[in-house]
Amino acid sequence: MRMKTRDLVSRLAQNLAPIEPNAVAKRIGRALMQGLGTSTLVLVALYGVRGDMPAMMAKPLFWLKLLFPLAIIVPALKLTERLGQPGVPTKRAWITVLLPILTLWMTAAIVLLFTPRGYRLELMLGSTWRVSTVNIVLLSLPPLGAAMKSMQGLAPTQLALAGAGVGLLAGAEGVLVYTLYGVEMSVPFWGIWYVLAIGITTIIGALLGPKLLDW
Repeated sequence: MRMKTRDLVSRLAQNLAPIEPNAVAKRIGRALMQGLGTSTLVLVALYGVRGDMPAMMAKPLFWLKLLFPLAIIVPALKLTERLGQPGVPTKRAWITVLLPILTLWMTAAIVLLFTPRGYRLELMLGSTWRVSTVNIVLLSLPPLGAAMKSMQGLAPTQLALAGAGVGLLAGAEGVLVYTLYGVEMSVPFWGIWYVLAIGITTIIGALLGPKLLDW
């Protein structure tokens, strides 16, 4: 029995290769780029490119709008990296991911506080509230698929949480791509409809996680 055990261990140890440094982060990063590229193609195919984009880019508020999803994507990458590995703590990573959303909500509350009552609803609804969330969720599906496939090659143990982390990352990517098309420049609008879209993709990811990430 001892010889057989030794033979088994010897065979398992054959053809071992060193693990690439930051292999998990690089794997998820590649999925991120793939998802962003596909979402951008979907955006261009369905909606086209805004003709006033150069003028929009000259406004500081546009860059603030762009900063919001970026502030989520960076820590969300770290979160999904941790969720893909067994036994790695994720509490602090979740807090870091949620901070940009809490900051946006606080800013939106301040804006509404100093806005006359008659104009508050307009800031919250804008002109595209009926379609913005749906469009963002649609644009989040390619990143969601790419990130889920990437996570399948890892070893997540909390499948629903891992799926939720992937969904949150994908939702932020969808917001980032939609920023290149959306016309709304109101912080309260972003705080409602953009965050709602991220919440929906997070829930979708949490529901898909146990089904797609079980290993």
